[in-house]
Amino acid sequence: MRFAWIVAAASLLAPVAASAAPADDLIALRKQEERVAAIGERLSIAAATAGWCEGGRSLGWTLGDLGQYGKNYRAAARAQWGVPSGASLFVSALAPGGAAAQAGLTPGLGIVSIAGRTPMRNPYPGASNHARQNSERVVERELAAGPIVIETLSADGTRRQWQLTPRPACATRFEVAAEDEEQAYADGEVVQVTAGMGRYTDGNDQELAAVVAHELAHNILNHVPRTEQSGTPENYTRYLGRYTNITRSMEEEADRLSVWLLALAGYEPESPMAFWRRFGPGHDSAHPLGRTHDRWADRVAALTSELEVMHAAKQRNAAARPALLDRRELVPVPGARAVIGEVPVAVPSVP
Repeated sequence: MRFAWIVAAASLLAPVAASAAPADDLIALRKQEERVAAIGERLSIAAATAGWCEGGRSLGWTLGDLGQYGKNYRAAARAQWGVPSGASLFVSALAPGGAAAQAGLTPGLGIVSIAGRTPMRNPYPGASNHARQNSERVVERELAAGPIVIETLSADGTRRQWQLTPRPACATRFEVAAEDEEQAYADGEVVQVTAGMGRYTDGNDQELAAVVAHELAHNILNHVPRTEQSGTPENYTRYLGRYTNITRSMEEEADRLSVWLLALAGYEPESPMAFWRRFGPGHDSAHPLGRTHDRWADRVAALTSELEVMHAAKQRNAAARPALLDRRELVPVPGARAVIGEVPVAVPSVP
């Protein structure tokens, strides 16, 4: 649960479990993709509707591409999603009520044209995200101008054109990383939840929503650009040694805003506390050069405090807006730990 540069976090396309059969891996991955797509869409649409984020457009889908899997997994992936021969890009998951689902798209449909362009493919045996990411960039660019036209290929060979109109959302995509570690990441544009975290929260969408809301909060609060503007060094050792208070402050901001996001989207705002009481005792180790997250018990205390703040604010005004949003342009200063409850004062960027 941290903001990070996702490309360094893990291989998005490694097998979920090296000992499992490809089909078993993909069944597990598909299940978690569906959960994350639904939860991410619900949180993102709610935040955008409330004016807490802007600049995003959502079709409520997750795209997959056979080339994102290694050669040994591609036949199993095609079978698992029912991707028709002749397509590599496909609809991997749909959020209930999203624009794509309402239009009538279904998981497994191959996408053979985006705004008249044939999607890029990965012709090599190694796993690569490049083709899928290129298609996602094309979709985002076209959506910025209005509705998008795509052409799909179904398993029976039928081709069909669809005009899809997005809904305003946060400028964030939601993905599942096929790795076993119980983690989640945000990089300003993407929220990525590992398959391991999906399994840890299996059967408890409230806890998974707490994880996703925390990561979405990182993006809403501009944590990656604010960290860069603070002049943090690229050298990771120096960063841990001198700038851990910035990271810890931003983790607290994300924790606190997650309570509001959950309530806004109709989830249980108490769910982060329940998650940390269960998850924290076994996952609370500090980095030897400096703790980048507060101890789990301290996080529960901060979350409980923010829950009280939120309830009091909503008693005064049912449409209360979190004061945390006023910190989105605040550039942190290396040094003493910021007090999140203080009124933020803008400071100049460090050259």
